[in-house]
Amino acid sequence: MTVSRMLSNEEFKQMMSYKPYANNQKEQQSMKLKLLKVVEDVYGDAYYRLKKETRQAIDMMCWLSAERGFFFAKDDYLANRHDISDRTIRNVAKKLREHGVLFTVYRRSTKQNGRSAPVHLFVDHPYFSYWEELLNLSDFQTDFQTENAEITCGSKDEEAKKVPTYSLPLKKSFNKYIRKDETVLDESFAPSHIPKSFILAVKPFFGQAKEIYKLWGKALLAYRITRLDTPLEELTELVVQAFKESIFSHKHRRIKSSFNAYFFGTMRNMMTVEKRREIMNNDPIFTQFKAYMES
Repeated sequence: MTVSRMLSNEEFKQMMSYKPYANNQKEQQSMKLKLLKVVEDVYGDAYYRLKKETRQAIDMMCWLSAERGFFFAKDDYLANRHDISDRTIRNVAKKLREHGVLFTVYRRSTKQNGRSAPVHLFVDHPYFSYWEELLNLSDFQTDFQTENAEITCGSKDEEAKKVPTYSLPLKKSFNKYIRKDETVLDESFAPSHIPKSFILAVKPFFGQAKEIYKLWGKALLAYRITRLDTPLEELTELVVQAFKESIFSHKHRRIKSSFNAYFFGTMRNMMTVEKRREIMNNDPIFTQFKAYMES
């Protein structure tokens, strides 16, 4: 099942009004080249075998994203401007999403209750962490996985009989107490979908349930971006390792941004390597070559 994050008009206006990261043409060109380098790394040698017009369209995507880390030019606009097909533009965006370079959200249509034009966020742009927080991308993915986990447990008839806890009638005085209560929740209050091994690894450094929840949300976001086929539950050891490496970097004062942003970057890079391994293992030519070498 595919779930799309929908942008409200207010969220999109807030993103557009944010101060540009690149303040002049020189800075914009520098950031464009950095983003373009990431795209070239995805394609490898095949990048220079793309049609010149396709490479020009990719160049424009990076240029438009240099200021605030995203572009929202429609497929047909980019296609018509560079004399290529809409399908080519969609294939480029799809490939970059699959390799964790782009994260796509959608503007809500004003004419109908559905999604409209896509907004493509470059994960490697310095502003991505801002959009992640503004749009609650980590929480969006966490909530989606939790809902799915609840749906898959038991039959539909059993679900119909259950009374969701959030609809139970609570006394107003209790609700008022919960809202005002500032008691810190320890790791034992962390949501049940978060693996115990991850909680144990994080607990000595981040003992609050809220902090653990946010960190696991980073892992979920990285997982969704890289589009791995392996279930996240089977990658818990990799997530824990990414956390430990981030702690090591923090202790040696190598982190220039926030810890959460560094952990997300480390996690995404490790999952990208895992995704490449999956692609190679699913390649019949590579599989035959591997079998030949092992024989």
